[in-house]
Amino acid sequence: MFKTLRIIAISLILIGFITGVNSQPKTQKVASPLVAPKKVILLDEFIKVNSQDTISVQTIHFPLMTEAEKIFINKTISDYRSPKIKQFIDSFYNRDKISNGYTSNFSYSQNWTFEIIYQSQTEISFKLLKYEYTGGAHGNTSVKNFNIDLKNMREYKFTDKFKPLNVEKVLEYCTNYCLTNNIPIFDNEIEQTPELFNIWNFTNEGLLLTFPQYSIAPYSSGIIEIHIPNKDLKMLFMN
Repeated sequence: MFKTLRIIAISLILIGFITGVNSQPKTQKVASPLVAPKKVILLDEFIKVNSQDTISVQTIHFPLMTEAEKIFINKTISDYRSPKIKQFIDSFYNRDKISNGYTSNFSYSQNWTFEIIYQSQTEISFKLLKYEYTGGAHGNTSVKNFNIDLKNMREYKFTDKFKPLNVEKVLEYCTNYCLTNNIPIFDNEIEQTPELFNIWNFTNEGLLLTFPQYSIAPYSSGIIEIHIPNKDLKMLFMN
């Protein structure tokens, strides 16, 4: 009898152990993008702060870069990623206690997305797009460009990659591009402003100019990207 009870007890322990092992959550493998650049992997992270407010962040990883290169790029990016996640959580997580009127019918969301434009062993060009919705008819997207010389660990200046361009010729080129492609712009003409060509990236085929919402066109036109190939750039340089 005692022997039978001991066998039953051992059997129950083994069953419990096996059940416990099988009930452990399985490790989820993070799926890579379908088209992942050679030196960069983009991973999506999602944070739900409370019932309404969320942050979606596309983090950028550099598995084939040196530690020094990773630190330099992440530090360069971090200056633009505002508000920081910690600040966001601190300010919005407790807001129900601060003002019930403020939270009525209000939802906040923020999305960070990277676009890799070009990269090689010695340089990388990419953009960070930050979409924020704070209520109202629609959200807004801001854009920041990053053009990095990995060999010397510095950000490129526009003149490092391109000769001084004739601004009037570039304005005419971009205006014709929009009109030809039926992109509505203000007054059917792009006018010069100090920040007009601030957002730029390079490819091995030319220059990519990005115009944020409202900079040259109404919100409905979205973010406008104009790629100027090298053969056309030659005609846009200063004489």
